Amino acid sequence: MISRYDDYCVHQAPGYLRVPGTTDRNFYDRYFFSGYSTDGTLIFGAAFGRYPNRYVQDAHFTVVSEGVQTSIHASDRLGAAPDDARVGPLAVEVLSPMRVLRCHAAPNEHGLAYDLTFRAESGAIDEGRLQVAREGLTYIDQTRFMQYGTWEGWVEIDGRRVEVDPRCAHGLRDKSWGVRVIGEQQVTPQRGGQIFWMNVVMHLGHEYSVIRTLDRADGSSQERAGYFAPLYESADLVPVGEPRLRPVATWSFDLDFVPGTRRIAAGRYSVRWPDGSQTNVRGRALGTLWYAGLGYNHDRWHHGLDHGGALLVERESWRTDEVDLSRLDRQFLASVMEFSSEDGRVIGFGHTEQLLMGEYQPFGWGPQEYQTSAGGHGVANA
Repeated sequence: MISRYDDYCVHQAPGYLRVPGTTDRNFYDRYFFSGYSTDGTLIFGAAFGRYPNRYVQDAHFTVVSEGVQTSIHASDRLGAAPDDARVGPLAVEVLSPMRVLRCHAAPNEHGLAYDLTFRAESGAIDEGRLQVAREGLTYIDQTRFMQYGTWEGWVEIDGRRVEVDPRCAHGLRDKSWGVRVIGEQQVTPQRGGQIFWMNVVMHLGHEYSVIRTLDRADGSSQERAGYFAPLYESADLVPVGEPRLRPVATWSFDLDFVPGTRRIAAGRYSVRWPDGSQTNVRGRALGTLWYAGLGYNHDRWHHGLDHGGALLVERESWRTDEVDLSRLDRQFLASVMEFSSEDGRVIGFGHTEQLLMGEYQPFGWGPQEYQTSAGGHGVANA
């Protein structure tokens, strides 16, 4: 089926632009947004994904406010226009590519509405192409970029409106596409298993940083990397691709956990630079959002599932102090952080994302344990 974008010289394959260059049913194209007030009293996220070979598209919005996480999920058959990122009341608009985007849903019968504009503070960070195989079979083949920015607008929960001020509301957004595990449970790989993945994002005044680790059960790292990037005074000044990244050589961490769980409560992070110098930062968690609210590993609203070939919109909510941390779909989460120097002076804010499952020997975690079995402290060095 032809679309208006077929009038542009942007094709990468002989088919129409809306037709993927692969028949892999797990091909996807997806927006992800996260945001928060710097004091952690408001945390939210939005997402939209197209799954052309599944004939499905879906969208999600979730918000934590006053101790409750409320989410709205929507799924429908695939839309004909690849630029129309809308499912039911939930929509994403690109107002200025790589610079300004809008996420919104008008007041509706589900009682959750929002109108939020993201303005980039950093250039888009090209994270390149990631390919992951198991026993010679590739199950992840994706490209992604991300950038940091401010949020402005409002969120309304059951008629209670919360204003979002760009002076104290920030967050991260990414765009990715390719092939990854979506839809029904796959044989390769199985859900669950061992993973120690952590992403730490810090806004430190004139620059922001992303440092991440992906560790094996014995504590050795498949990836222990990161970068610092400049922040710009306005979205108009943001470059399409950031040319001034400062890559770190490596980094190390030690963590404190909420008692009886694997939810990070605080951390100490030591960044080592190529010249041998170090930057040491302390972080303290202010509030947490669970990514099941955006569909991740959700039993019913996992990405790319077919809900009957017609529009379906549902709302759900849970108290953040009553989350069952033994559930598989409650392992992926993000916590707003306040960062300080070693002398205790507050120097910034940001968030940490975590997916910590199964065995991790540096912390004494066994192979069958999930969040409810963690201790209160752990140290892991590069």
